[in-house]
Parts: sequence; structure tokens; C-alpha cells
Amino acid sequence: MLTFTALLIWKLFLPLLVMIAVIDWLTASDDRRVRVLARTGLSQRQIAGRLNLTRYRVSKALAS
Repeated sequence: MLTFTALLIWKLFLPLLVMIAVIDWLTASDDRRVRVLARTGLSQRQIAGRLNLTRYRVSKALAS
């Protein structure tokens, strides 16, 4: 019974958590997105290309 309850909670809350993560990413500032992508190991050039920013803007975001 406990396993069924845990599975039911997981199936109900997983879509909600995904939706929250997507909304968080869409409303995040460019500076925050740059820092998140930098933590994943992307270069400044790759980050600039993904976010459609200049490399100068990316370097300024990482410096702040």
C-alpha cells in the first residue's frame, strides 16, 4: 500500500515539478541563465550562441 501511495504521489507531482522548472527557466534573467550554463561547462562562445547574446554580454554576466 505504501508503494502504491508513493507511486501515485510521484505520478501526480512529477508533471508539476517539470512545469515549475520550465516556468523558472523561461522567467530567469539572462545573467542567471548564463551562470547556469557556465556551471554545466559550456564555453562563453557556446553560451552566447545558445542565448543569442554577445560574448561581451556573457563575460559581463559571469564577472558580476
